[in-house]
Amino acid sequence: MADYSSRVRDLFKKYGKVGVGVHLTIYAATLAGCYAAAESKLDVGQLLIKYGLMSDKEVKDDASPEQRGWLANTLTHSGSSLAVAFLCTKALLPVRVPLTLTLTPMVARAIQRRKIP
Repeated sequence: MADYSSRVRDLFKKYGKVGVGVHLTIYAATLAGCYAAAESKLDVGQLLIKYGLMSDKEVKDDASPEQRGWLANTLTHSGSSLAVAFLCTKALLPVRVPLTLTLTPMVARAIQRRKIP
């Protein structure tokens, strides 16, 4: 990620507002997509178990809140779609940064061709 940080800094210096706009657009689209996925009644507890992020006993509904831990309580509680979407969006940073680096020059060229101020 150290290499990415200098590349992103250079990108923002070169493209300015366009780079920020592309980055924020990708961030918003990712957050919206993750929120839509979370709202579609995904069983977050089972996904956490499947990928080894939490144990079966931490996610069980019949476990007491003290046994489950704060993360399991947050992610598996009803109405936690926004929290899940936010965490997923943060986890997708390694995908969003290369997208920003790739798309920003293309968007800047398209804007320049159309002579949009």
